[in-house]
Amino acid sequence: MANGGGGGGGSSGGGGGGGGSSLRMSSNIHANHLSLDASSSSSSSSSSSSSSSSSSSVHEPKMDALIIPVTMEVPCDSRGQRMWWAFLASSMVTFFGGLFIILLWRTLKYLWTVCCHCGGKTKEAQKINNGSSQADGTLKPVDEKEEAVAAEVGWMTSVKDWAGVMISAQTLTGRVLVVLVFALSIGALVIYFIDSSNPIESCQNFYKDFTLQIDMAFNVFFLLYFGLRFIAANDKLWFWLEVNSVVDFFTVPPVFVSVYLNRSWLGLRFLRALRLIQFSEILQFLNILKTSNSIKLVNLLSIFISTWLTAAGFIHLVENSGDPWENFQNNQALTYWECVYLLMVTMSTVGYGDVYAKTTLGRLFMVFFILGGLAMFASYVPEIIELIGNRKKYGGSYSAVSGRK
Repeated sequence: MANGGGGGGGSSGGGGGGGGSSLRMSSNIHANHLSLDASSSSSSSSSSSSSSSSSSSVHEPKMDALIIPVTMEVPCDSRGQRMWWAFLASSMVTFFGGLFIILLWRTLKYLWTVCCHCGGKTKEAQKINNGSSQADGTLKPVDEKEEAVAAEVGWMTSVKDWAGVMISAQTLTGRVLVVLVFALSIGALVIYFIDSSNPIESCQNFYKDFTLQIDMAFNVFFLLYFGLRFIAANDKLWFWLEVNSVVDFFTVPPVFVSVYLNRSWLGLRFLRALRLIQFSEILQFLNILKTSNSIKLVNLLSIFISTWLTAAGFIHLVENSGDPWENFQNNQALTYWECVYLLMVTMSTVGYGDVYAKTTLGRLFMVFFILGGLAMFASYVPEIIELIGNRKKYGGSYSAVSGRK
């Protein structure tokens, strides 16, 4: 009985030992579950971090599209954001601000004339009375205000006449100035051709960029010449809307903005090609063109070439920049001379398709340019060929030859 009880105790002890082993197994299983949870959480965190990094890498190209070339030598915006709107805003503010001031001045002048119409009649009556009093032998009172106004008008008239003489082609000084402005415009266009190989917008140091310094000197001269033309103009509003004035509005102010921002924007500098329209006038000033056919031929060629180069400059700008509403993602790298080739192929209706517009702005411009360019190409080119081919029988120069009769 005692042994049986011992056996039972042994069995119970064995059962206790079995219970201890089961506890250890459960603790091991629980530990394994914890390790699995930790590993799963770590893997999930790593996957989330990798997904976040991948998502961040997905958004990185959009940021790269806004970055312009930055060097450590040039103090520019550290974020590299585009500032094209600042250059364009300077031109738009100058143009529309001046237009608003001219219209406001005309409105105030008109209102002053209407409101003071009765006052003018009163002054005329006073003059008649003064004339009758002078006939009676009495002295006429001196109006100091009228003398001041007359002196001011005389001074303004003299300045206006001086400015008109300076820009007139009737004088030697005027001819020299007109030819010099045309030559500097061609020089500014050549600088644009050189800078067109660079990015559309980039950080530039004014004190180290030689072409930017030359362009600044040219534009300062253009600004002074613009002031002379404005003073000499009889109709300020018509002068403000002239082609040459619009060219100055969109080329001169951005140069000063580029110096202030330490960056360069190629922008609308291609508008200087519109100065080529005056090429026939310059040759007439220099007494190079004397016949009507030669003047007409050079005039047609200058209009054709200036329109061609200007349109190529616009395509070069929009294609290398991209559409603003697309975050400048759909741009393509085209050189200026590839754009010149594209415009010639378009005007001649050949259309090889090797070079084409990719942006929406470029395609929209090409739609309207095809209409005008085709009409110009179809009318100008045959007339140019006809003027070159048809030479008069007795045209040109002759020399007397001595000999026997």
